[in-house]
Amino acid sequence: MNRFFTYIYIFLVASVSVYAQSDSTIQEQSYPDDHSFYNFKNLDSVEYSLNTPYHAFHTHLNNLEESSFHPKVSAQVFPSNVGSLEERKELAIELKLIYLANNIYVNNIDLPLTKKYIDSKTKSRRFQISDKIPNIYLEYQNGQWRYSTYSCQSIHQLFKDTYPSFARELVLYTSNLQRTQGKFLNLKVWQWISIFSLLVLTYLYYFFSVWFTEKVLSRLLLKAKQEQLAKIIVPKLRRPIAWLSILAFGLVAIPFLLLPSGFSYVATILVKLGLGINFAVLFFEFADILVLRIGIFSKKSKKVDENLIPILKVIFRIVAISLGILMVLQILGYDITHLVTGISFGGVAIAFAAQDTIKNFIGSVMIFADRPFEVGDWVIVRGQEGIVEEIGFRTSRIRTFANSILNIPNGSLADSDIDNLGKRQYRRFKTNLAIPYGTPPDKIEMFIKAIKKAVEEHPQTRKDFYEVRLNNFSSSSLDILLYIFFITKDWSEELQAREYLMLKILRIAQQMGIDFAFPTQTIHLAQNDNMLIDD
Repeated sequence: MNRFFTYIYIFLVASVSVYAQSDSTIQEQSYPDDHSFYNFKNLDSVEYSLNTPYHAFHTHLNNLEESSFHPKVSAQVFPSNVGSLEERKELAIELKLIYLANNIYVNNIDLPLTKKYIDSKTKSRRFQISDKIPNIYLEYQNGQWRYSTYSCQSIHQLFKDTYPSFARELVLYTSNLQRTQGKFLNLKVWQWISIFSLLVLTYLYYFFSVWFTEKVLSRLLLKAKQEQLAKIIVPKLRRPIAWLSILAFGLVAIPFLLLPSGFSYVATILVKLGLGINFAVLFFEFADILVLRIGIFSKKSKKVDENLIPILKVIFRIVAISLGILMVLQILGYDITHLVTGISFGGVAIAFAAQDTIKNFIGSVMIFADRPFEVGDWVIVRGQEGIVEEIGFRTSRIRTFANSILNIPNGSLADSDIDNLGKRQYRRFKTNLAIPYGTPPDKIEMFIKAIKKAVEEHPQTRKDFYEVRLNNFSSSSLDILLYIFFITKDWSEELQAREYLMLKILRIAQQMGIDFAFPTQTIHLAQNDNMLIDD
C-alpha cells in the first residue's frame, strides 16, 4: 500500500513539473508572426526580427530570395563591427550559397522560437545551424540573435573550400543572372536551359552506359572467358550504378541552378530518395550475386549442401534490405543513431536467447568461407577420425572408420584444430627392411639400387624426393630405410600403390637371394672347468 502511494506521489510531482515547464514554454514562445512579442523592426519598408534563432535564420535567407531581394536587411544578421555594410551583404550571399551546396534550407532545419535559447551540448546561448558546417552558428548578442564573429571570419574560407575556383565564379555569375533576367513559368530562362541540358545529358549518359556495358564490356569479358561476370554480374549492377552516378551528379548540380528555396528543397529530397532507393537495390543485387556464386560453386563441386542456399539467400536479402532502409533514412537526413542502437540492443537480446544457434550458424559460414574441409575428406577432429559425410546448417556429420556417425556442432568445429588428411598432396610411407648380418656388402648395395629402380619405375611415387639407404645396425639385423611418398587420391588407392611396391621388393629379394631378418637372440652359457661336482 505504501508503495502504491509512493508511485502516485511520483506521478503527481512529474505531472506538475511537466505542466510548469510547458506553461513556461508557452509564456516564452508565441507564433512566429507575433510582431509585438518578437519585436519586429522595419528597414526600407521590410519587417524583420532577430529575437530568436528562427527569426534570425529566416531574416537572412528570406531576404535573399528573388521575389524579396533585400541584402541590406539580410546583412542585419551579421554583427555591425564586422566590416562595412557591403562586406556584410557579400557575407550574406556567400553564406547562402554555402547553405545551398550543403542542402541546408529553412524547411529542413529545426529552428527554435525561444528568445533565450540554450544549447544542450555547450550550455550556452548559441544555435549551430548544421553539423555539416560546425563553424557557422548563431549567438545571442545584446538581446538579438546574430552570427558569431568567429562564424563571420570563417565564411570566406568556407566559401572557397565549398566551391572550386571555376565553380565560385560560375555560381556568383548565375546568382547575378537570377536577379536580372525575366521569368518563364516562375523560373529564369537560363534555369530552364540548364534543367533541359541536364535532362538531355542524363539520358545520353544512361543510354551510353547501358550500351557500353552490354555491347562492349560484356564482349570483352566473354573474350576473356569471364562468362559469369559478363552474363550475370554486369547486367545486375549496371543500372543501379548508372542511376547512382546520375543522381549524385544531380545532387551536386542543384545548388548551381539557384532555384527557389521550396523547389530546391523538394528537388533535393527527391534526389536523395532516389539515391537511397538505388543504394538499397544495389545492396539487394549484391546479396543475390553472392548467393548465386555460392549456388554455382555447390553445383560444380557437389560438396556444399544445397539446402543451405535458400537460407543464405533469405538472410542476405534481409541484411541488404535493412542496410538499404538505413541508407535511405541517412541520406534523407534522419538521425539513425537511436534506431541502430535499438536494433543493436534487440540483436544482443536475441543473441543471448539463441547464442548456441547463432554460434553454430556463424561456424557454418566460417566453414564455407575458410573451407578447412569438404564433403568426402578424411579428417581428424578432437581425436575422432573419419570421412566428412555432410556439412549441415547446425552440425556436420563424420562417418568414423567404425562405421558410426559423429555429429559435431559447427560452432565447436570452427574453433577446433582440424587435421585434414584428405588434402594431402603426397602420402608418406616409411619402413625399415631388415636383412640378416652376414649378407655381403656388395649384395646389399645391389639390393638398394634395385629398390631405387623399382621406386623410379612405380607410376604413383614421388620421384624428386625419396630415400633408400642402409640406415642402422640393429641388434639382430641390418636396417635399410625406405622413405617414399605416394601420389594418390584416397586411402584405398594408397594401399594398392603400397602393395604393388612391396611385392616388387619381395620379388627382387627372392631373385637376389636375400633373406629378411627377424628378431633373434643368442644366449652364451659359460662353464667353469675348475668347479667339480662330487656325487
